[in-house]
Amino acid sequence: MSTTVSRLKSVRVVGHAQPLVPGLKLVVMALTALPVGVVGMAGDTSAERVSGPMAAIWLALLPVALYRAWAALALPVVATAIMLHAVIALPFNSTPFIIDFWTSGLMLMLALPRR
Repeated sequence: MSTTVSRLKSVRVVGHAQPLVPGLKLVVMALTALPVGVVGMAGDTSAERVSGPMAAIWLALLPVALYRAWAALALPVVATAIMLHAVIALPFNSTPFIIDFWTSGLMLMLALPRR
């Protein structure tokens, strides 16, 4: 009976979110929010100013994602929201569009769970 329990504890279930592991990846994930936050703070229009609170949500979820799996699942959702906001609301090929689009793409790639 005890060997079965020990085997079950060592098996990782595929498809469930895992909390983030502290390290260099977490630092890079935090640094990716800085350009989006700068666009939000320096924006002239209300569409550009929305980027600031989205970057703040990203930064607030990062430390929570170290301990909770639901926050690790919410990180790609926030990155996708920033990307959709850039595509829908910002003028195409403007500086805020380029910064938000490419930075949110990097955020999304870093936040996707690995097998």
